Parts: sequence; C-alpha cells; structure tokens
Amino acid sequence: MTLTGLGRLVALVVRRNRLALALWAVAVVALVIVQAAAVLDLYPDQRSVQSYVDLFGDNPALIAFAGPGYGFDDPNQGVVLVNEIQVFGCILTALMSMFLVNRNTRAEEDAERTDLLRANVVGRHAPTAAAVAVVIALNLLVGVGCALGVIAVGFEVTGSIALAGSLTAVGLVFAGVTAVSAQVAASGRATLGLTGTVLGAAFVLRAAGDISGNGLSWLSPIGWAQAVRAYADERWWTLGLCLAVALGLVVLAFWLSTLRDVGSGLRAQRAGAERAAGWLTRPVGLAFRLQRGALAGWSAGLFGTGVIFGSLGEDVDRMIEENPAMADFFAQLEGVSLTDSFMATSLTMLALIAGGYAVSCALHLRGEESAGRVEWILATPVSRVRWAAGGLAVAAGGTVLTILAAGLGLGVAYAVVSGDVVQVPRLAAAALVTVPGILCLVGVAALLFGLVPRLAPVAWAVLAGMFVIGYFADLLQLPRWVRDLSPLEHLPRAPAETVTVLPILALTAVACGLVAAGLWGLRRRDVQVG
Repeated sequence: MTLTGLGRLVALVVRRNRLALALWAVAVVALVIVQAAAVLDLYPDQRSVQSYVDLFGDNPALIAFAGPGYGFDDPNQGVVLVNEIQVFGCILTALMSMFLVNRNTRAEEDAERTDLLRANVVGRHAPTAAAVAVVIALNLLVGVGCALGVIAVGFEVTGSIALAGSLTAVGLVFAGVTAVSAQVAASGRATLGLTGTVLGAAFVLRAAGDISGNGLSWLSPIGWAQAVRAYADERWWTLGLCLAVALGLVVLAFWLSTLRDVGSGLRAQRAGAERAAGWLTRPVGLAFRLQRGALAGWSAGLFGTGVIFGSLGEDVDRMIEENPAMADFFAQLEGVSLTDSFMATSLTMLALIAGGYAVSCALHLRGEESAGRVEWILATPVSRVRWAAGGLAVAAGGTVLTILAAGLGLGVAYAVVSGDVVQVPRLAAAALVTVPGILCLVGVAALLFGLVPRLAPVAWAVLAGMFVIGYFADLLQLPRWVRDLSPLEHLPRAPAETVTVLPILALTAVACGLVAAGLWGLRRRDVQVG
C-alpha cells in the first residue's frame, strides 16, 4: 500500500512541528480577530464606512494590495474588514502552508531522514500524505478559529464564515502547490523559491485583474478566494474551485513522486562553475549568495507597500476629518501635522514588516546547522564565530536595505501626489531611524541561536509582540511598561518628532551586545544537527 504507516507519520509530523503549528495558528487567528476589532472601533457607523469607501475605493495602489472592493456599492463594516485583511490573510495562510509542507517533505529528503523512514514499512506516498494532511488540518483549524473569533467580535455569521473560508481555501491550494514543487525542485530551498514564484505570480495576476477589470484575477487562487464576496452576497462555488484545484495538485504530486528517486528532483539542479568566485569563499559572500533572492523579494515587497502608504499622503487630512477615530490610530502628536504623524506611523508598520526579513535571515544560521551543512564549512579554516558573524552581517545589512526600500517607496509615492521631490530623501532618512529597533531583533535571534539553539524560533514570538505593541497598543490599552518592551517605542517617530542621536546609538549598542553574547555562546556549545 502506498499509504502504509500514514497514521504514525501524521503523529510524527505533529510531534516534531507542534510549536510551529501552534505559533502559526495563534498568529493568523489573532491577527484576523484583532483587525476585526479595530475595524469596529475605527468605523463604528455607516457614515465612517462610507467615507472609507469614498477614500479607498478609487485608488489603484490600494486596489492592487487590497482587492477589487466587492460590496463597495452597498458598504458595511464587513466589507471594510475584507478589504483590510483578506489579501494579507490569504498570503499568510499560503506562506504557512508553503513553509510547513516543504519542511516536512523536501527538506526531510535533503537531511536524508526520509531515507531512514522509507527503510521501514512505510508506503511511497505516506510521508508526503502525512505532511499534507497535517497542513490541511491546520488550515481548517485556522479557518474555524477566524470564523468564530470574527463572529464573537460582532460581525455577521455568513460573511464571517465566507471570509475565514477564503483564507483556508488559499492555504489548501498552496499546500498542493508546495507538494508539487517538492517533486519538481531538487532541494528544499529550490522548492520554496518555486512556490514563492507561484505565490508572487498569483498576487500580480490578481492585482492586474482587479485594477483593469480584464479577468486576469481568475487565473489566481487569491482571486478565486476573493470572489466569494464575503459580506456582499456570497458566492460559495469559488471556494469549491479552490478545493478542487488543491485536491488535483495533491494527486499530481503523488504521481510525480513515482517519476523520480528520493533525494532528487524532476528538474535537475544546474551545475555551478568549476571554481567559485573569490567572494563566495568567504562567510559573508556565501551568506549573501544564499539570501540574495529573499533580500530582493522583501525589498520589492516593502517598496510596493511603501508606495501604497505614500499614495495616501495627500488625503490624510480629509481621512481624519471624516473619521476622527482614525486620529488615535495614527497617533497624532500635539503640534505635528497629520501628514507627518501618518508617515511616522506608516514607517513603524513598514519597519515591523522588515522585521520578518531580519528574523528569517538571522535564523537561517540555525537551519544550516540543523541540516548538517555547517559542518562542511567548519571543516575548513573557518571558525564558527566567523561563519555566524558573516550570516548576521548579511542579516543586518539586508535589514538596512529593506527598510530603506520601504522609505523610498513611501517617499516616491508621496512626492508624486504632492509634487514635492524633497519628500524622497526626507522619508528615506526617516525610515532609517527605525533600523536600530529592528537590528535588536537580529540580536535576539543571534542570542537564542548561540545560547539555546532549539529556542531560536522564539525570535518570531518577539517580532509578534512588537507587532501587537506597534499596531494595537491603543486599542488594547496596553500599559506603558508593556509598550516599552518594544525597541521601536524608544526611537524618535520621524518625521513627526525631532531625531535625537542618543536612543539610536543606545539601541545599536544593545543590538551589538546581543549579537556578541550570541557569538560567545556559540563558541562554547557543540554543533547540533537535527
């Protein structure tokens, strides 16, 4: 039987991934629920809802990143929630499925653990089926949690189920996409790259179709999920389309696995040059080579997100005037223009998103160690401190570049709508003020990696905490001492506040101290594989 041992393998996948499964589920559900509560707080009546539609409904940049605005002709609070969270939530569940399926399929083959499993009485398709089954269950759990949470907050039942179903449907599709990519690609890293390319194409097709209305969005699973029209005369068959495609992809993955050997891919890995370039023989060069794709993707994404915020710059005064509750969200400061306050809050949001790159890049060290690849490097005249320092240097440099890209996107868009070219360097410089706060995340990841490597993923929880403080501190009425736990709270909120050097230097020193402590710990522990 090709599925022999499936039950035990499902238990093994759950056992090995219990922390990651719990973190993903809590993060996605909490994000949706908190955003739902924020929508009710910011748009409490029909007048504020209508002003939102009037402001956001005809902005091409917002349509590209939020969706076509189903229901804007007869808006309600649910329609606003969909516009605020659906695309981002779909991308989040897609990433969740992508990382978890890859981790338990292709990455297991790279680490040669699949060979050990297959040496037992295990069916050919059982390892892939176990990984997919667990991820499907997780997506369903996330969908149920989101639906119940949004309903509990106060939204209508049918629309809440449709919204949660759209997130789950996209997650299921990309579980199938990753399962197929794992058969085609020759490594776990290539699997992530291939699936990420499909996700990027799905986003671009949906955005292009929504802006132009030419039907391209029907080539994207994100477009199918959005077409359910949550809170706006729901059409359930579009979710059925997602389920059918997801099932077809899983079946295709099983068939493709019969055409290749374990450890190989249908698409052969391209041979490299006979001799590596000089810069690749150094830890920094190698780390950059491994991370350059992620750096380019994060930089492009943050630039585009900055463009969205910047395109709203000229409308901030009207937005606040028509909905005074928005003033609290954008943390208006006494004696500061609403536009500068809006830009400062936007830069904080963009910096927190860049924190995702900072943590993932820093934790790449742990991935290399657990996969056993670092032993090959340490067998050469390269110390473990020098190796880790190279990876952390790329993480720090990449953090600066991604945040700078976000500031440039914000500045370029605002310069276009305002006609003031000076805003480009002004907002780019303001963005760099947030860098020390995000570098502290790199320091936390380095500290955990050096001292307690198995707890290194806790750095993601630290980032999640900073998100909660940065986005929802006022909504949740968090006390001052809790807010002070976020490094970003100690930095000037440029361009709304005067920039002072002392907190910038202090947080930079803290980040350097955390990295130094992590490297010290790395020198005094054994290399851990697995």
